[in-house]
Amino acid sequence: MNLLFLLACAGGDGPAPKDAADTDSAAPPSCYADKDRDGYGDPAAAIPCGGAAAADSTDCDDTRQAVNPGAPEVCNGVDDDCDALTDATDPDLADGLLFWADADADGYGGETLVRACSADDGVALIDGDCDDTDASVNPAAEEGCEGVDLNCDGRASTEGGSDPECPGETCATILAEYGGSAADGAYWLTLPSGEVAEVWCDMTTDGGGWTLGFVRNTASVASQADFGYGDEGLASMAVSPAAASASAVPALGWLDLNSFTWDTLRLGAYASGAETWRSRDIARSELRIPFGSDGYYLYGGASGYYWCGGAASYTDWGVSAVNNPAGAPADCKLHGSLGSGWDFSESPSANAGLTLCGGDGSYFLYTGYGVNPISYGNPGGAQAMWVR
Repeated sequence: MNLLFLLACAGGDGPAPKDAADTDSAAPPSCYADKDRDGYGDPAAAIPCGGAAAADSTDCDDTRQAVNPGAPEVCNGVDDDCDALTDATDPDLADGLLFWADADADGYGGETLVRACSADDGVALIDGDCDDTDASVNPAAEEGCEGVDLNCDGRASTEGGSDPECPGETCATILAEYGGSAADGAYWLTLPSGEVAEVWCDMTTDGGGWTLGFVRNTASVASQADFGYGDEGLASMAVSPAAASASAVPALGWLDLNSFTWDTLRLGAYASGAETWRSRDIARSELRIPFGSDGYYLYGGASGYYWCGGAASYTDWGVSAVNNPAGAPADCKLHGSLGSGWDFSESPSANAGLTLCGGDGSYFLYTGYGVNPISYGNPGGAQAMWVR
């Protein structure tokens, strides 16, 4: 017998037969179940290709043929196009109506039209919002004093002081509202009496914020015995003293400086449209008596000024001293014809500074410190008090 045949018959260590399972193993499937036959398969159901199967695995609901990545988004509460956005939250919404985008949810849309399922979807039926990022700005808003167009009428609301509806308290507070930079001019103020009036503000001299407290020009021939007490002649307060000095229109007015808010006082003189002199600062605490009283308002002190004034019956000869400090001459530095005016100087006993006479005594005022008197009735001069 052939030796090779014997070895074969006897068995031996030849290769073992393959397992049945190995024989039946197949390649991974490359398709996904597509039960609704919309061409998009269920990513959780991998199956062999063929039949109800699709190569695309992006269907988010394989039970609805109208739901798949290629479907239009419509108003039905369903994510139709499988982008995790529903109805109006989906910018691809193809259904619904056109509304105005209302980003600030104030009920008024801006300039952009968008589709939405209802007006409850952050959109508006009415446009005209000029700032769709701020809910306080829309056509129904009430104008304020912020200097902003709040009601979208194309006109900015009025900042403090530039309109009688938005008055300021003083020129200094208005200047602060404008960030420390504003032009000289007439601004509306609410006076302590509650009256709203236009008053000239010096917004540029020495830091600005100076409120005109008193003004008189030489075109006026009236008296002012009660200067600084109560509000008088407010129509004259809206013009700058410099302009008043060059005007033939009489100007005489003052604020109630006893009630008005201020800390510092200055006096000034003007000639032919220009300021010719202004005093040093005078602290309110230095004043001895209220405005509108007869007597010495200042008698030396930190400012160094001696200031007396009042009614003609006090300032002129014939009346005993009133409210006089020790050593002060009687009757406002012994004037004989000052009238209802004042003498403001660095001299305790002589007319050597800024004299302003009344219309019931001498008829002139100085347009410089101790110089250049101009008679009343003749344009060309003015004096003023400023407070801050």
